[in-house]
Amino acid sequence: MKLARYAASRQKVCHHCSAAKARCDRKSGRCTSHPSLNPETLDFSALELFNPIDVDQISNRWLNSYIPVPGQKIKEYPATVAAFIYRILNSYVVTAIRGRGVPPFIHPSQIMSSSITPPLSTCLSLVRICERPLPGSQGVASDVLQREMSNLYEQHRIYDDVTLLAAFQAYLIYSMALFFRLDQVSSPFLRQAMINLQELACSSSRGGLMCTAEQQRSRPRWESWIVAEAKRRTLFAMYLFDSVLSAHDGLQTFLGTELRGLPASSNKSLWRARIRHEWEAAYNIDLADWPGGCFQIDELWPIPTDLHEHQVLERRIRVDRWLENIDEFGTMLYAVTSCTHEEPYSIFDRRQKAVIVLIVSTAATFSGFASNIYFPALPTIARDLDVSIELVNLTVTSYLIFQGVAPSLWGPISDVKGRRVAYCCTFLVFLGACVGLAETRNYATLIVLRCLQSTGSASTIAIGSGVIGDITTRADRGGFMGIFQAGLLVPVAVGPVIGGALAGSLGWRAIFLFLAIYSAAFLALLILLLPETLRSIVANGSRTPPSAIARYPLSVYQKATKVKWSPEVGPSQPAARKRIDITGPLRILVSKHAAPIIIFLAVYYAVWQMSITAMSSLFEASYGLDQTQIGLTFIANGAGSMIGTLVTGKILDTDYRRVKARHEARSMQGETEAGDDLALSETSFESFPLEKARLRLVPLFSLAQCLSIILFGWTIQYPDRVHIAVPIVSTFVTGWTAVSTQSVVMTYLVDVFSDRSAAASASLNLARCLFAAGGTSFVMPMVDSIGVGLAFTICVVVQVVALLGVAVQWKYAAAWRKEAERKRHG
Repeated sequence: MKLARYAASRQKVCHHCSAAKARCDRKSGRCTSHPSLNPETLDFSALELFNPIDVDQISNRWLNSYIPVPGQKIKEYPATVAAFIYRILNSYVVTAIRGRGVPPFIHPSQIMSSSITPPLSTCLSLVRICERPLPGSQGVASDVLQREMSNLYEQHRIYDDVTLLAAFQAYLIYSMALFFRLDQVSSPFLRQAMINLQELACSSSRGGLMCTAEQQRSRPRWESWIVAEAKRRTLFAMYLFDSVLSAHDGLQTFLGTELRGLPASSNKSLWRARIRHEWEAAYNIDLADWPGGCFQIDELWPIPTDLHEHQVLERRIRVDRWLENIDEFGTMLYAVTSCTHEEPYSIFDRRQKAVIVLIVSTAATFSGFASNIYFPALPTIARDLDVSIELVNLTVTSYLIFQGVAPSLWGPISDVKGRRVAYCCTFLVFLGACVGLAETRNYATLIVLRCLQSTGSASTIAIGSGVIGDITTRADRGGFMGIFQAGLLVPVAVGPVIGGALAGSLGWRAIFLFLAIYSAAFLALLILLLPETLRSIVANGSRTPPSAIARYPLSVYQKATKVKWSPEVGPSQPAARKRIDITGPLRILVSKHAAPIIIFLAVYYAVWQMSITAMSSLFEASYGLDQTQIGLTFIANGAGSMIGTLVTGKILDTDYRRVKARHEARSMQGETEAGDDLALSETSFESFPLEKARLRLVPLFSLAQCLSIILFGWTIQYPDRVHIAVPIVSTFVTGWTAVSTQSVVMTYLVDVFSDRSAAASASLNLARCLFAAGGTSFVMPMVDSIGVGLAFTICVVVQVVALLGVAVQWKYAAAWRKEAERKRHG
């Protein structure tokens, strides 16, 4: 069959008049009934195109169903999405067969008589034989199409770029006509045709899939853009048709990762422009709308699981902007990808998250147990080792110092090597120190081993915060952080009771024997039950790490989860190797967008610890309590701490959702009023009032803590006038407010430093523990010299001054954070 048989010269009516069934006065190749369809002559002779991708991979795509490439993701379309793709592609070919138009991957200028090429003009005429084939004539129609397809494939190597594009488009239409209209679904020819089609796609793509000017963020020639955009659209349509055909054959299809970096389909203003001036005006607007670069097709693919929340939100904002002005082809692409490719932030379901949070909360109890279980035994230890109570209090101070410093080592290790590795190392150190403390016979050994014990136990808080940051989003992090803080504070309530009972009945060394047994048993459970969660190693939990210690029990969780997720085929690409940054927590601590709130919390935590440290001696001296009774007085403080953090966690989640909803509503209203102001949309994450969402309850908690500290100091000074219940109740309020404030600030810092959550927690821990160490070292001398009431009044004055840190954070932190992000990303 000769190519000229169905040439454009035989067309007596333009496609638009044909579709409208209107009279066409076509003269000299121009329809005067539609002047907008008669642009100036287009010159396709000097196209400035290049390839941003490796196009050779396109021709080998058919092999992937038989020999999967490692790292590719399977496309598992739900039945409804598969049916949607089937019907949409069917509608494309039916449109061409019935002469009602052309598929949306053919540009209107390609069917004008002045620029239409023989492969395309022949195709649009020839497929009409498929409209109403007579019974038994389908075989004849399919033979005609197959001969023309063979002819196109044989001659495609001699075509120029524009003709090759037309041959690619025609071959795709023929293939879809065979599949959808001529019942050739089982034909061997169609399988070979798909291989040939991918070869044609590759050959056409070699001429360039993107304008050079597009890469330079300038306006290209209209002719170059038409060819590049039509190639990309035809390529996307071919990939969808390949998915339909493979699914019919029962073969797996994979995400077309070789297309990564290609611009997605353009907006309708550009695609439908009929004259050069109209297109140029639309392109100028498009350049202004996308200052950061054009929207790419891979932005519609699965969101990489190692992206942080702000990056995910920025990506979704770009998708929303793209959706504002796309045509039906872009809508179809989005409908398919949005229903197929969205990956969960974490594959762990609610039940599994609860187990993980329970484990890390229990792990965090060791820091509190090692500290609080010790308080009731302070007077006994002083007598047994024949040292002053001030020297024994120094063991509390040294414990707090190392409690602040140690997470600065273990936190960065857990952010690089993994959470399980860090947990195992810290518990081994803690276990060894407890065994040594149980055999202590002198003061020097006591203080050294207490420092080592603190080194092992203190980091469980920082590592646990990192785990929670790995598996939760901002929307639900507050609740889980509240549960974590509650577990962290169980020792505050029951630790002194257990310590008092053990010291009173078995001696103070039994305290450390209990901790050694407890830590050994828990370490075994942790190894068996806690999966690796570090996102740079396991992503959202879907990536199987190479290390054996990280692989188990993650594989069990992957099999048991109820969350739908797509496992990676073959070994995944290794994450970028990170170095252990021991100075990271210190840099966070001194950064101006974190320092004010950290120093504020450190002051309030120090005052809280000063009151707890003084409780044993004050209740013994003022009310004549024994060790067991002293232990019971700590219950109120611990109960307030646990109840407060649980309630605060729920409030945090509710507050965050409320602020987020209001912010999004204002942003949408602003976008509507501002028209196409992209800056408003693209910076909505940066403008999100995180401080307002997280910190607005802090002043309320702070003032309540100040009042409870004053109440404690002045009531315990006059035991003959005030019942013991009053200072005990004040400790309940102090515990509630102190821990609530700590939970709020901890959650805020994990939000801000989501990619360094353990390091952020370590920086907070460093500051609060150093402040607490200083406070506990002089609290008793200050009480002895000026009295309890006045001493704690001075502490409250310092707390009120520290509230300035919250005000500074509220007003300036957002701008400082944006500035730091810009510097960090160059």
